[in-house]
Amino acid sequence: MSVPAQDQQYENFIIRYKQNIQGVPEYQPDETFQIINDLFGVLYVPMREIPELQLNSYSYSSIPRCYTYMDTGALSASGVTRLHGHPYLKLKGSGTLVAIIDSGIDYLHPAFHRGMTSKILSIWDQELDGGMTEKIPFGREFTRVEIEQALSAENPWEVVPSMDKSGHGTGVAATAAGYSIEKEGFSGAAPEAELVIVKLKQAKRYLRDFYLLPQDADIYQEDDIMLAIAYVLRVAAENQKPLSICIGLGSSMGAHQGEGPLNEYINSIAAFSQNAVSVSAGNEGTARHHYMKTLTAVNMRDTIELRVGEKESTRGFMLEFWGDSPNFYSMTIQSPAGEQLSVSTSLKNSTQELSFVFVETKVLVNYVPIERRTGNTLIFIRFLHPAVGIWKFLVGERIPGESRFHMWLPVRGMISDDTYFLEPSPEYTVTSPGDAADAMTVTAYQYRDNSLYVQASRGYNTENVVKPDFAAPGVDILTASIGAGAEFAPATGTSLAAAQTAGIAALLFEWSLIRENEPYFTGNSVKNYLSRGAVRDLNLIYPNPEWGYGRLDLYHTFELLT
Repeated sequence: MSVPAQDQQYENFIIRYKQNIQGVPEYQPDETFQIINDLFGVLYVPMREIPELQLNSYSYSSIPRCYTYMDTGALSASGVTRLHGHPYLKLKGSGTLVAIIDSGIDYLHPAFHRGMTSKILSIWDQELDGGMTEKIPFGREFTRVEIEQALSAENPWEVVPSMDKSGHGTGVAATAAGYSIEKEGFSGAAPEAELVIVKLKQAKRYLRDFYLLPQDADIYQEDDIMLAIAYVLRVAAENQKPLSICIGLGSSMGAHQGEGPLNEYINSIAAFSQNAVSVSAGNEGTARHHYMKTLTAVNMRDTIELRVGEKESTRGFMLEFWGDSPNFYSMTIQSPAGEQLSVSTSLKNSTQELSFVFVETKVLVNYVPIERRTGNTLIFIRFLHPAVGIWKFLVGERIPGESRFHMWLPVRGMISDDTYFLEPSPEYTVTSPGDAADAMTVTAYQYRDNSLYVQASRGYNTENVVKPDFAAPGVDILTASIGAGAEFAPATGTSLAAAQTAGIAALLFEWSLIRENEPYFTGNSVKNYLSRGAVRDLNLIYPNPEWGYGRLDLYHTFELLT
């Protein structure tokens, strides 16, 4: 039976449960409250007990953000193959764990077992019915013993009924740590690492409705990803093994400062020994989903044009405006028919409804003059059944001086390609949690000619922290596939670049921790070593908003160590 975490009649809120003015009471997890770490928890509240979901300065970071996939001969380019076969190093990830937090895994795929022996230590399937245990708050967990029983069973799905319906998680897991299969010319980056898998449950309907996201797309919510991280950390601690986590998901929600609960959690993980987090940079570089403008004392106003496509007219879409502190901003929205309605700057804690007369469109607006986590101005806009055509936003600053604002549409997969800004900026398109300062944020390139993946997101984050950190092969690389046809097929995207980096991090953990060359190796250590050894072109300046510190080359990293 389902529990509140899975129940569509409950809303989820990410809370900082220890920031309590009354002191720190003893919190005990139960079905309505789950502890993630020593700061964050998830509260599940029945919809009938709370008013309609409202966005304001305090609730923005509590309402879970939504994430989706960052995808649409590579190991030699990263220097990994030379280390697999090096006469002295022979690094293959032995003794390490690689965690994949994604759509699940096809545990029957030959990349993950040899005979009846599986390289998967455990699977937590958040979608299956099951109650809270000592290790998981909901869903079902399957151990290696059960997975290997399934491998030898006549009907494996009766023993372990966890499936990867999209194949995304399977491809990411194989790229990071799949077994070497010579006849296919395939190997994961860390073929002897063990895997721990979390199959994320789909985002709840109320969040899709609130953010106006597609009901049929694979979309995951922030609190479930955070609980998944807590689970894989627990598994690694119980098995006393270093852990490399891969998150091949992304979102354009937020101020792109590296803020937000998931980002903060990732930052805290990377500072501890034996944990590293690899995150995809995103595929938003050419999506035309971002607009940026700097206003000055001479030019205090700007007009932004947004084309709205046919597919958005049936349901709607959302976008976010973020204006740099300490300025305040005004906004007027103009329909394709020329009708203008102004956003009130005084209704701070309520949702404004702008109803246009000449087009059958309603626009819901939340104006937050000082968002609590960033201090910036947030204007959260939801279009209901928008008219197709060119919409305009007339934006002005209220205090003369230089200030900058950004506008972001949802990422690919959450909105159609027919809705976009007419004068977009490819910069500041690295998706969350790739904008987290201490994550290893990875962009993708074509290793055959060393060209950047054309759709790759560009840096930096809005705090001018270098993002992405480096580039890894992610264009037409061979990885595991599911369904009819070949067991291996080429795939493209920054998710796969992050997966290869997660496997490379496991190789560094094997060298540093398992072989005791560097006993206090942290995720930040991994990032610094890889940044130092990255290959750079002489005609570019680094760090670079497209390449970070360059192309990953683990062999070059070890050359520098000598």
